[in-house]
Amino acid sequence: MVQNLMSENDDSGIRSLSGFAYQMRVFIYYMSLMKEEGQIEFETLDDVVLSNNAEEKLKDETIHINSVYSDSQDIYAIQVKRTTITNATKKKLIYNWLLLQHENKNISKYILYTEESYGNKDDIFNETAKPLFEEIIKSDKKSNALVSRVKQLYIDNFEQFKCDYEEIINKFEFISEKNIDEKIFSSFSIHFNKGAVSEIIYILRIKALIKEIMGDILLCIDKGQPFICLHTDMTKKIESITQDISDKRYEPDFSTFKKYRRIDLNESEIISSREYVQLKKCNLTDRRIEEHLIYQQYYEDIRDRYLLDSKLNKVENIESISYENFCCVKEELQDDIDTPLKRLNKTKAMSNSYSLNDHTKFGSCIYLTKEDIEELKKISWEDE
Repeated sequence: MVQNLMSENDDSGIRSLSGFAYQMRVFIYYMSLMKEEGQIEFETLDDVVLSNNAEEKLKDETIHINSVYSDSQDIYAIQVKRTTITNATKKKLIYNWLLLQHENKNISKYILYTEESYGNKDDIFNETAKPLFEEIIKSDKKSNALVSRVKQLYIDNFEQFKCDYEEIINKFEFISEKNIDEKIFSSFSIHFNKGAVSEIIYILRIKALIKEIMGDILLCIDKGQPFICLHTDMTKKIESITQDISDKRYEPDFSTFKKYRRIDLNESEIISSREYVQLKKCNLTDRRIEEHLIYQQYYEDIRDRYLLDSKLNKVENIESISYENFCCVKEELQDDIDTPLKRLNKTKAMSNSYSLNDHTKFGSCIYLTKEDIEELKKISWEDE
């Protein structure tokens, strides 16, 4: 069985998002199903909306749908629920889909995607059209309430309500998934050439894609925007990841890595760490301290990969040069004004041919300021 693609070994604030992160993983699974002209959208009309035609536009973006998936002439509106579904939740789902069906007759499927462990049943539509219609019409909630919006659409037209309601039932699919990570692991086998690489490389590629897509989604959410991914966008990401992660090379894209990371300088574990204390001695702003701690995490990610692949010599070479650079800078500053900031900046400016890129080099320098580093290669921006 595949390891959890968002395991505890993955640092991250993403895990704390719980059900929200589950929505994103369902999104990534459906992303793997896109055809050449397809696109997939997160938090537009539904949790996930998959469309097979990138030119197909859905009208009312005020309706909450987790994602939309579209391929060719098919459009799937997908609601993702990692929770026990109550009667109130069922009604909200139905109201959302009625609004969507009224405006977009070309929806091919309405999908409710849940996690099996919550024991949800395929009983969303346990009412016939008539009693549900009467309940909606009798509602006296505020005009901006979801039920009130449905009421306004159908108040004098039961036949249209019945037609749309039954159409949704005919298009409805209930999915209770046991393990979404297993689905993702299987669904990208062709995209990432699974048969031609080791399982470790294949998993690392999938993890890199998950992190990149989640980072993109979080950035869009920060801006209050939906995230839309075309098939061509996905293909470019997969091609880039395939080049960066192979049996001979492991160089995850730093900008993607940075998007995915969140450093909380209010956490006691961080502010009590030696690497934070040493950076603080350099009189850096909080933002710059966060950036340097992300360099450290980036290097640690690469370092762990090398150790996993029994390439201890690569780690030792990077770190020995980083420490040597620091010693040279410290000696040079004996004839100058020696400050923590000068030590930091000059050490970062030195070359390290064993590092794949500057971010790896920067990160190794910060990593060597940690408390548990052996004294023979521990770096101090300010002597203790």
